[in-house]
Amino acid sequence: MADLISASSLTQAPELISELNGDPVDVFARIGIDPTVVGKDDQFVPFSSLAALLGLCAREFATPDFALRLAARQNPDILGPLAIVARNAETLGDALREITNFTHVYSPAMTTHLQVSDTRVAYEFRTLPRRLPCRDHITELALGVTLSTFKMLGGEDFRPTRVVFAHPAISPTEAYATYFDCPVEFDAPANLLLFPRGLLQRRLPSIDPLAHDLAIRFMAGRDRDTSFTDVVSSVVVRALPAGAAHLEKVAELMIMHPRALQRRLAESDMTFEILVDHARRDTALRLLANRSVPLATIAQQLGYSEQSTLTRSCRRWFSVTPLAKRRELTTTP
Repeated sequence: MADLISASSLTQAPELISELNGDPVDVFARIGIDPTVVGKDDQFVPFSSLAALLGLCAREFATPDFALRLAARQNPDILGPLAIVARNAETLGDALREITNFTHVYSPAMTTHLQVSDTRVAYEFRTLPRRLPCRDHITELALGVTLSTFKMLGGEDFRPTRVVFAHPAISPTEAYATYFDCPVEFDAPANLLLFPRGLLQRRLPSIDPLAHDLAIRFMAGRDRDTSFTDVVSSVVVRALPAGAAHLEKVAELMIMHPRALQRRLAESDMTFEILVDHARRDTALRLLANRSVPLATIAQQLGYSEQSTLTRSCRRWFSVTPLAKRRELTTTP
């Protein structure tokens, strides 16, 4: 299980933080999330970091329903290819089955499940990490976005018969009643959104079979642990200039124990040391290809205190000096 979620899950978070008189740049920096990835459904951030951000904002801005407020601002399109598949299914039931089958594409750290009885359907949401900060907040964000998605699919008149949370209420009960427009219960065995079984047969208004099939093929090729090493690498690249690309600091930024981070990398046949070396090499190649970037600056961007360390690394990576590699990269054939 990878501690990841699509960066599109952060859509509208900076705007909401600003409206609450907060500084989104400061908040994101404290949590360790790169603000430039916000809204991008092809990039991932740590699932635990999103949960921590929700909890921090709820506390610091005295807004316990921060997660629900964020959900109200988010469009179901944040689900990326998952939204495309759902929107182009034949019926609401088909759409929900596709969502439960491919939830891991949006986040391998959570699962969804349909429980169908004679008269009703229970859509269950579950988080997978055993240790997760602010689990209650991310659960409320998820069920809030779920309601928006159901309204997109079933029509604005869609109304659940009941919503159930496994945690105690963290906001005034009126906030839940207003948002979900139905009875809401707490301290239950599971997180559920319930609705009449007959709605499963409701046909969706617009179907594009080609878009549906393309999205299915795309998601079918996505592994549940997709991009974990890429996420760690992106954190390392941001930490290099500050000399903070060491295991303890990167693990802290990802809200993981260092040993847990090492184990997750090992599952992908990767070590932290090799990943850092690859990140430095790739960054060096990119910067050496730009003649306007001085070698001293490149050394700094790689987290080296001396330019001589850059020279030794280039000889190890490319068997030539930095200047020779720059000439190779910038000489027009």
